[in-house]
Amino acid sequence: MYYFLKKDFDALNTEIEKIADRIKEIGHEMGKSCQDGAETFHDNFAYEDGERQQYMWSTKLRELIRIRNQTRVLLEPPKGDTATIGRTITVEDENTGGTLVMKIGSYMVLANEEGEVISYNAPLARMLVGGRVGDIRESVIAGKKKSFCILKIE
Repeated sequence: MYYFLKKDFDALNTEIEKIADRIKEIGHEMGKSCQDGAETFHDNFAYEDGERQQYMWSTKLRELIRIRNQTRVLLEPPKGDTATIGRTITVEDENTGGTLVMKIGSYMVLANEEGEVISYNAPLARMLVGGRVGDIRESVIAGKKKSFCILKIE
């Protein structure tokens, strides 16, 4: 199951439509290349390139449709005082003392949004999800031990 905020789910559907349109365009270009030359596919670079592009885009389209079909859309962030999808989290890096502010977003963050938005599936977000203000969360990220104190959840 994949979780998406409404904005990202709408952006996913738009991306699927764009890719489907691109596949159709490539098919038209392939047909045109066959009309322009005597060869339909042998020694026809435009046709062969179109086949490669159609394969690439079709693979991406199938993957996005598979994700969409296994998605649960969150119309609004869950209520409560825990770090979860759709919530903005302020943390202090226990090692450096620096402060980070980020929103925990969808499985795929597709919609344009102000501020830092990271997928709930990113290592940093996975470490923070379920935490509450005052919690210190530790994990190994990119081979380094990280420790963050959750300062604020909005």
